[in-house]
Amino acid sequence: MERVLEGREPPELTIAALLVELTRSDFTTSQVELDEVRRLLMERFGLEETAVQALVADASARADRAVSLHEFTHRLNRELADSDKLEMIEMLWRVSLADGHLDKHEEQLIKRIAGLLHVSDRDRVRLKLKVLEGQA
Repeated sequence: MERVLEGREPPELTIAALLVELTRSDFTTSQVELDEVRRLLMERFGLEETAVQALVADASARADRAVSLHEFTHRLNRELADSDKLEMIEMLWRVSLADGHLDKHEEQLIKRIAGLLHVSDRDRVRLKLKVLEGQA
């Protein structure tokens, strides 16, 4: 069951839903990408393995019900600091590159999310290069 606080989703659920949506954007779900989603959520939110599994399940259900990205990004724009938005874009790049391949659909989705979060193209590309350099 999804955890909702005061009728609102916790930000970690919204972030997890965007990460899950990214894993689906290339029309295949890679276990490597899902493992990276779980690892990043554990690291970012200090969650235990079982809590992350539940969060990813809830996020997957939430992503299934979503009509548009705006449902997620509108709320994050109100609640996240700019530095948190940048961290989230970096997380998206880490997930998209976890399988060693950057699909054009994944890249397009990250570009759309970054735009909706008012993250500049410059910052989006800088974060992509940071993640790529870390893989070298």
